[in-house]
Amino acid sequence: MTLLTAEEKELLSRAVNLMEELLETLEVSRDKKLVMDLKAALMEVEEGKTRPFDELVRELDLED
Repeated sequence: MTLLTAEEKELLSRAVNLMEELLETLEVSRDKKLVMDLKAALMEVEEGKTRPFDELVRELDLED
C-alpha cells in the first residue's frame, strides 16, 4: 500500500521546491547590499552597458 500516488509525490516535490525558492528570495531581500547591487546591475542592463556572453568568451579566447 502506498501513501501517495505518483502525481501527489510530484505535487509535493514541486511544493517543496517552491518553498525553498521563496525562502531564498526572502534571504536575498533581507540583504540590503545585495539588493542594491542587483538593482545597479539591472540598471546597467537597461542602459545597454552589457554584452553577450559569447562575445566575452571569444574576447577572452575561451572558445573550444
